[in-house]
Amino acid sequence: MKLRFEKCMQSRCYKEPMQGINERYINIDMLVKSLGNSINNKIMISKKDFVNTISKLDALSPLKTLSRGYSIVTSEDGKIIKKAKELNAGDKITMRFVDDSVTAEIIKGK
Repeated sequence: MKLRFEKCMQSRCYKEPMQGINERYINIDMLVKSLGNSINNKIMISKKDFVNTISKLDALSPLKTLSRGYSIVTSEDGKIIKKAKELNAGDKITMRFVDDSVTAEIIKGK
């Protein structure tokens, strides 16, 4: 029993009790730094994805299309006209441009 007691008293936790605590502090500090780096990386990736999504939305925006010189043509009931076949003589249409819109009447249609 005495031998066992002496062996226990010679172990590191009795000789240097603060060393184990300090090692755990160091380990916790490394884990906190690693977690901080992971969070920062995730934020950077999310920002990059956000910018890419905004760029795609901007490119597909109807207003962006109008600024490139196109117009949006709608009938009196607000339906978008996609083909000339959809129009007949006498139909009234609205053409929307980047700065304003105008109303017109079809003279010749299918």
